[in-house]
Amino acid sequence: MKIKSITPVGNRLVYDLSIASDDYDMQQYAFENGVISHNTGAYYSADTIWILGRQQDKDGSDIKGYHFVINVEKSRYVKEKSKVPISISWEGGINRWSGLLELALEHGSVIKPKQGWYSKPGEEKSYREKQIINDKEFWIDIFKNTDFSDFIQKKYQIGSTSSMMDYDEDNSIQTT
Repeated sequence: MKIKSITPVGNRLVYDLSIASDDYDMQQYAFENGVISHNTGAYYSADTIWILGRQQDKDGSDIKGYHFVINVEKSRYVKEKSKVPISISWEGGINRWSGLLELALEHGSVIKPKQGWYSKPGEEKSYREKQIINDKEFWIDIFKNTDFSDFIQKKYQIGSTSSMMDYDEDNSIQTT
């Protein structure tokens, strides 16, 4: 493909960085950050591409931190199109229990008996979100007494089995 013209967009310079190729199939195009690029191959050769979204965590008009969502565009280890929420506050840093409430509701290890209240199945005690979102004991109990960890692994992980060939203690080949 030959460039017919280059038109400035606003005050930004426009460049054409290309690799000479007579083979049309070898030319690769990608739309990245509002720019069409070709012959770069960056998207295709990358092992992992994550796009981060951010939302302010406010208390009134004061910012307490941020809620991030990691959108997995490409990965060899995590299912593509997964969304992983992470909350970070100025006071406590990364919240290790970020996003678990939504996953626990999906799994069934936490239920919503009525609007704004949460509980564990079989328990009468109910909690507000603010009470459990950082409650270490609450989450450890769920991890210890349910298959919640397996649920999370199955939801996000790719290829949790071993390779096609494994070796036993005698170094003889076994197929799996």
